[in-house]
Amino acid sequence: MRKILSPLILFVFWAIGAATAQQPQQLNYQAIARNSNGQPLVGGAHITMRFTIHNNSATGNIVFTETQTGITNTFGLVSTKIGAISNLNVANWSNGAKYLQVEMDPNGGSNFMDMGTSQLVSVPYALFAGNSEPGTIGATGFRGVQGITGPMGPVGPTGLPGTNGSNGNRGATGAAGATGVTGNNGVTGATGIAGLTGTTGVGAPGVTGATGGFAINIGDLYGGGIVVDVWDSAGVQHGLIASLTDISNNSIWGNVIHEVGPTAESFSNGKANTYAAVAQPGDTTGAALLCRAYNAGGYTDWYLPAITELKQCYKSAAAVNRNLGDINGFQPTEYWSSTEYRNDQDPLAYWAWYFHFSLGWPYADVKDIDLNVRAVRRF
Repeated sequence: MRKILSPLILFVFWAIGAATAQQPQQLNYQAIARNSNGQPLVGGAHITMRFTIHNNSATGNIVFTETQTGITNTFGLVSTKIGAISNLNVANWSNGAKYLQVEMDPNGGSNFMDMGTSQLVSVPYALFAGNSEPGTIGATGFRGVQGITGPMGPVGPTGLPGTNGSNGNRGATGAAGATGVTGNNGVTGATGIAGLTGTTGVGAPGVTGATGGFAINIGDLYGGGIVVDVWDSAGVQHGLIASLTDISNNSIWGNVIHEVGPTAESFSNGKANTYAAVAQPGDTTGAALLCRAYNAGGYTDWYLPAITELKQCYKSAAAVNRNLGDINGFQPTEYWSSTEYRNDQDPLAYWAWYFHFSLGWPYADVKDIDLNVRAVRRF
């Protein structure tokens, strides 16, 4: 059976300040460092991180690289700024998509491990504007002729003094300002999964079930993500795993909007739908392609879930959000599925199914609207 333990687990949070003329050419970066048991590293631990920005794809040309050393606080949180050592101006932000690769050494050396590559889906205005060409300055308009000064009017009689106005009522005392929100505590890591009982089941990637129930349950961190469904097949446990966060919150279904056909219409086999969608000539962006390129935890079999798999994610949202929190958990919004919608009344209406996590119901719409995306894989 495949081992899933790694020396360090990083949860990444991004924060980009307002883009002004005085804005530093830097990006804030925060991560929670955990050991192989899922516990945050002790405060004061030195870790080394290497940041690499690729152009146009996760394996594209390198346009920026930088190595930094961070120190964890008491919650295992390490904070730094990308661009604090090297100049981010070397990257042309207006020339294609940018992908950030993060590598690290938990011992503070140079024995780096690849933690994954993700697209920077939003470029700060200050960085984008730094690569823009200045516009030309318009010519100064002609000054108009000064008009003739008009004659002074006669002085009017002095008006009678007005009566004193009554004192106004005193305004009501304003309400006291609200107490500022207390900052959130650092995320508590989940307890590592106990060693499995029994021998490995025939035909990986199943997991042999423990006596009296499943060894892995919904809400457990496993296989590069979090478990949203489990089932037994001939004594071997299988399950569905969702990514630890949304991989996009504004992605179209795909830029090839014509109908893929029956190979992308399965209600339960999201992997087959995803492979059929990305195989279309000219498909260069969209939800299916993002999931196919996702490689969290070192796994390369992530895909865009079918509509019934996405419904199972919705049913497990409470357990997922209890573990991951409101920021990384499922959001009360619409998520794309990989299942195409065939409209027999209008064959040219190229639609696909999505699931509304606020209303709890599936819908269909055109493929070029922006929705959230969550990747899944099976074990």
